[in-house]
Amino acid sequence: MKRNGKVKLGIIGVGRMGNFHANVLSVLNSDVDFIGVYDINMVRAHYVAKKYHTTAYETIDNLLEEAEGVCIAVPTKLHYEIAKKALLAGVHTLVEKPISGTTEEASDLVKTAAENKLIFQTGHVERFKGAVVELRKIVENPYLVEARRLSPWEDKEWDTGVVLDLMIHDIDIVLSLMQSEVKHVDAVGSIVKSGYEDIASAVLQFENGAIANITSSRLSETRIRAMAVSQFKAFIYLNFETQDINIYRGSSASFFVSSREITYKQESFVERVLVQKENALKEELLHFAHCILGRTEPIVSGEDDIKTLSITLKIIDKIHEKLLTNQPQS
Repeated sequence: MKRNGKVKLGIIGVGRMGNFHANVLSVLNSDVDFIGVYDINMVRAHYVAKKYHTTAYETIDNLLEEAEGVCIAVPTKLHYEIAKKALLAGVHTLVEKPISGTTEEASDLVKTAAENKLIFQTGHVERFKGAVVELRKIVENPYLVEARRLSPWEDKEWDTGVVLDLMIHDIDIVLSLMQSEVKHVDAVGSIVKSGYEDIASAVLQFENGAIANITSSRLSETRIRAMAVSQFKAFIYLNFETQDINIYRGSSASFFVSSREITYKQESFVERVLVQKENALKEELLHFAHCILGRTEPIVSGEDDIKTLSITLKIIDKIHEKLLTNQPQS
């Protein structure tokens, strides 16, 4: 099915995220033959197809007959159904995060892909940010990771809470940094506007004693994407928005007492890491295409995707357990 060394890719679902995928696939001309899109809303499908000079398919089956690989960007509740359909059709598949709604579904998708010798990936785009790639090289045996991912409110129809929407990115990164299994999960959260948890804070304790504290909100008045990692003789701070990494080493602290005030002073050596700032979605889709073409191997296994989903769902369960417990009695 390959033609001129290119892989034939299509998109299922061209809402907001699918539109981003279409924009990127349309410029990967040396590696990708962007054959077309499918969306339940055919007006939207034709609009996107015309915009990116490709084809709007009338059915999913028609697209799967022509495609070698597909990117699935549909509502979370449809991830399993459509990804399974694509895999059974013998089509390599990238499904937007989360991989599916349950770990059982996720395991079945990973198993189906393996049985059919297909590339199957989950769209955790943060994995492909240059700063995250560099962070994995720098971090060694951290004892504390603190992450904040805050966004202003978007007035739209939500189909997941903030944990599956935002926090899952940081959960995925934290699990990749910690060379240890999660021993204990605790979390709290609040339902404010969407009908799902809109604010969440989770604590993960690992078997080696390390702790991760992760907070997410989609009700913030500003956008913050940051992670701080504490390890022996280094404090590492990553700003996801600017992709800047600062490493603080050799810190010393002292207090100065005068008749008016007590002053705290800290001194440390700051190392700024130069990060190659690329379009993360472009890198992700290029990686998917190169895996299909046999030029590289997936950077993350299906088992890792299952583990990320498992911890994410445990956090959601903890939140809703406490929300039910704290409900006023009638």
